[in-house]
Amino acid sequence: MHWVKIKIRMLEQGIYTQRALAERLGVNPSTVTRLLKGQRKSRRLERRIAEILGIPENGNETERK
Repeated sequence: MHWVKIKIRMLEQGIYTQRALAERLGVNPSTVTRLLKGQRKSRRLERRIAEILGIPENGNETERK
């Protein structure tokens, strides 16, 4: 999942800060920051972000929810 796509979808969903996304995920904001910068890998969190933002797991935008 590419961070630009995540940021665009965050804005589309009304999630304007990484802190707000972190609250929805139930994690520390620094965890989201590290994940988006590629400093941390977590398949579980990536799946949760995709679920929250309505991004299909395969990343294909034609399959939006």
